Amino acid sequence: MNDKNIYIDMDGVIADFFKAMEYRYGVEHWKSLNIEYTLKDIKGTSFFGQLPKFDTSDALVEYINTLTKGEWNILSSPLRNDYENSTFWKTHWLDKNNYTPKRAIFTGRKESYATGVAGVPNILVDDKPKSIGIVYQANENGLVYLQNAIKNAFDFQEPVVYTEYIEKDAQLGR
Repeated sequence: MNDKNIYIDMDGVIADFFKAMEYRYGVEHWKSLNIEYTLKDIKGTSFFGQLPKFDTSDALVEYINTLTKGEWNILSSPLRNDYENSTFWKTHWLDKNNYTPKRAIFTGRKESYATGVAGVPNILVDDKPKSIGIVYQANENGLVYLQNAIKNAFDFQEPVVYTEYIEKDAQLGR
């Protein structure tokens, strides 16, 4: 893929963070939770090591692995004020699920990876339009990957943009 790097986010793209939150706290929808409390509550735990995969996770990773000939990366945010622990458990999760990126990078500053060493724009696959927006402003590349929009519709033959879902999630602040 030329000199472009592809970065895949974990939570909300290949790891179902939200389903795990709903299960852990016994709610129908994660948006009913007090996020500030729940994020403090999972700090220092193995929560990130226990996240379920999405039904589409293996197909997405296999597609990108084939597309890049194994030269893809993870770019995921660690839990704030819990860097070492959440990084450990996210790495464990990748190993447990047999995902072998070239590199796994854990940072809250995804925009730092918008371009490569030679200024070549990279690609970020993320579930948050806000994250894509930051990277897009830096290099005009990004793919918003929304599980709720493509759970059963994406056959991974060619990229699909679901603008109505992107706009809806952007209105909701995601």
